[in-house]
Amino acid sequence: MKPLKKLYHYIRCLPKTVFFNFYYFPFKQAIKLPVIVSHRTKFNRLKGKVYLPDNAKTGKIRLGFGQVQVADSQHSRFIWSLEKGGSVRFGHDVRIGTGCKLFVAGALSFGNKVTFSGEGSITCQNKITIANGCLVSWRTVIMDTDFHAVTDEQGRRLNPDTPITIGDSVWVCANAMILKGVTIGSNTIVSASANVVSSFEGNQILGGNPAKVIGSMKNKTFDM
Repeated sequence: MKPLKKLYHYIRCLPKTVFFNFYYFPFKQAIKLPVIVSHRTKFNRLKGKVYLPDNAKTGKIRLGFGQVQVADSQHSRFIWSLEKGGSVRFGHDVRIGTGCKLFVAGALSFGNKVTFSGEGSITCQNKITIANGCLVSWRTVIMDTDFHAVTDEQGRRLNPDTPITIGDSVWVCANAMILKGVTIGSNTIVSASANVVSSFEGNQILGGNPAKVIGSMKNKTFDM
């Protein structure tokens, strides 16, 4: 039954998968179907540019698949919203799970072997870079903007959108939030429900609101 069920789901995803690949990529790249898109995907905006590795293989980028404990994978929708002037760059083996939401008007970049488990959201108005080997758990928020401008008496904006950079091998745990202007160094764990509003060097464990260093990852790694 499991192989038949898997085949059924892949058949259902074919229309949106074919559409997405041929909409964004040249024929020689699109024909390989490097991006597999769940049938539960909602395309809010189909603008901007999407970039892949030159040697991207079939199905190595997956959008809207998987199961997580906090989501009904039969109904939870993946949302794709890429504005004109925005861009999304995928590395190899990127998986953005069920119910995730991407709202991009700036430059969003995923490295190799990046996984979002489900129900997470990314809002990119400026620039967000997520490096290699990152694991992002459910109901996380990564956002490089306040949306609403705060201005002084001269009309100058005091809270501009500012980039987020997440280094290699960072584990962002459930319900964590990473806000604008933050840089997180490599080999770091962001604990569940942490609110990261300032930058940290690598090899740390972060937790709390606002996040602070609560432990060390020196000479330690985590399992993907």
